[in-house]
Amino acid sequence: MTPAYSLSQAEQFERDAQLEDAAMAYAGILSRNPRNRRAQTALEGLRKQLNAQCDPSPVHQASLEAALAEGRHFEAADSCGALLKTFRESHFLWDFLGRCHLAAGHLDNAATCLNKAIGLNARAAGTYASMGRVQAARGDLDNAMALFDKALALSTGCLDALHGKAEVLIRQGRSNKAAIMLRKAVDLAPQNAALHLALAGLLKQLGDLAKAKAHYARAVRLNPALTEAHYQLGLLLKGEGAFADALPCFDKVLKANPADDRARTQRLHMLAELNDWRWQPEYADHRRQLGLRGSGCDPSALMLMEDNPDLLRARAQSYASELFAAPELHTAPTSGQRPARLRIGYFFAARSAEDVLEQHGPMLAAHDQERFEIRMYAVGANLPDSAVQAFAGLPCGVTVLDGSATDQMAAAVKADQLDAAVDLSGYSGGDALPLFAARLAPLHIAWPGYPGTMGSAAYDYLICDAAACPPGSERYHNEHLLRLADGCQALAAAAPSATPDRTACGLPEDGFVFCSFAAGSLITPQEFGIWMRLLQGAPDSVLWLLDNGEHAVSNLRRAAAARGVDPDRLVFAPAAPQQDHLARLPLADLFLDTFTVNAAAAARGALSAGLPVLTLPGQQLAARTTASLLQSAGLLELIAASAEDYEAKAAALAADSKAASSLRGKLRSQQQTAALFSPERLARQVESAFDAACERRLQGLPPSHLGEA
Repeated sequence: MTPAYSLSQAEQFERDAQLEDAAMAYAGILSRNPRNRRAQTALEGLRKQLNAQCDPSPVHQASLEAALAEGRHFEAADSCGALLKTFRESHFLWDFLGRCHLAAGHLDNAATCLNKAIGLNARAAGTYASMGRVQAARGDLDNAMALFDKALALSTGCLDALHGKAEVLIRQGRSNKAAIMLRKAVDLAPQNAALHLALAGLLKQLGDLAKAKAHYARAVRLNPALTEAHYQLGLLLKGEGAFADALPCFDKVLKANPADDRARTQRLHMLAELNDWRWQPEYADHRRQLGLRGSGCDPSALMLMEDNPDLLRARAQSYASELFAAPELHTAPTSGQRPARLRIGYFFAARSAEDVLEQHGPMLAAHDQERFEIRMYAVGANLPDSAVQAFAGLPCGVTVLDGSATDQMAAAVKADQLDAAVDLSGYSGGDALPLFAARLAPLHIAWPGYPGTMGSAAYDYLICDAAACPPGSERYHNEHLLRLADGCQALAAAAPSATPDRTACGLPEDGFVFCSFAAGSLITPQEFGIWMRLLQGAPDSVLWLLDNGEHAVSNLRRAAAARGVDPDRLVFAPAAPQQDHLARLPLADLFLDTFTVNAAAAARGALSAGLPVLTLPGQQLAARTTASLLQSAGLLELIAASAEDYEAKAAALAADSKAASSLRGKLRSQQQTAALFSPERLARQVESAFDAACERRLQGLPPSHLGEA
């Protein structure tokens, strides 16, 4: 750029009344040529005019605010610094520069600038609010609260103070009061998408999912570029089972940022739930980086994509590194003696209480109360009333931790002086996870509804058995394996009830009924292809599936037709209460398990109802849970050695009604004697495992793999 051009540009700024730009242009000329008289004279005149102004023009202020709002805080700070050479006593610029430093995490610099701004204008509520955020970031919550109150005393409608005070209240465990602050802020600024996003997140935490969804939806209408609102709205819709509605939310995030692995993972999961198998080639395109770059991704969704426990562990570690940033590790005493009663705390997500009761309730009731003191902790909102009543009938009862302030919850738990803390939800629930970053007890044990490694040193042990975690699988887990001899699950046989007619369930009166009540996301073309060949080989047979919505039903019917099977031979069962579902299960002849992730709860229900289950174990823990059930049930003949063996076993049973009847009779007999159907036996084994782990600690030894492989 020539000197003449620079001078011409500066003069044009001056003619257009862009005085700050003109001054900076003349200053730039003088930095290169200090003797330029025209620039010197013009700059002196401009500074006289600008000295009469305290702040830069509204246009420049708006430009700076826009840059900061877009996350360009370093660029904004540089521009602000240049303007301060002219407007040295500008309250706006010092306040703005302080906010730039705050956004960058430079707290000392932020405090210096904001103090300068307060010195220039001690009545500016927004500056006190920004200083409150600095103190909150430093962890000085009391001082932060005082500054927010000062701001609100100056201006009751200071949005930054209302928002900041709400954030501090949440950290203090006062979420209901925080919601009042945020509602007031939203009422004052109903067009502020960021406030709707903040309020939605808090309402979600408090369990008011309907209102949270409404505020997320409002946020995306006000600001379609707010990708976090789209993502969170998608998660809520997913939680409702509205997979077709959730899918576009994740698509919008990916349109704005194709490298967002969190949204990619959820999009693939939604396609899988809809039995839209286009997820497979898309996954293949992204699998090398998915969950391993940027933000970690939900391992409970990623495990659906392929049976690769080494890769799953790496992804779980990436996810855990954010959730458990600095976990308090196991520390062993030099010596000690077992107390008369070991105090064991079981933790689970409150919203998963019914699943926890179904899987663990009988075992919990069977614990030896003389040697073990059992405590249950429900973390988060939405603990069902039915679960409260059920826990009241157990010796352990239940303590509800509202999930709002992790440090306060952890302190309350630590006061109970547990000997071991057991996580029953893992990544399937999530609410209890932040607690396990703190050392709640000398031992942390995972027994998760999520069947896989937690990928974190926050857990010392993982409860399993040799069928689920055979020799050599130690490398797939961050935890030390605590193997139980006779299986790590127990079922109660379903109570006798009237079984409906086949015709009432849309099934043929005669003919073999294959069934699989697995979630839609667990069904892949691999097992579906086998199922279709089984139907072709047994002309009068049908396949009974769970109705996962019209999109999934339509996709599966089309897939059947493409494989030469009449779509009408797929019968879809509507969702039903657990008791009614268990009553109808005996109408089927054989339950067909899924491969990459086993049917889990659905398989347990089938065995409880007396319906044989056929499985093919894979490599990862999630692909071996049904094999663990069958081994504990003494039904090894239903564990296939290969996909070909799986298909051959199912075909043989469909062709031999006596063999199928005999197998059903064996299962009924095993319900009386097998380990799987003895919660008392499981309780004794769990207690022995707790004793072994605690004894090792009391001997001053670190955790180690325990139990027979």
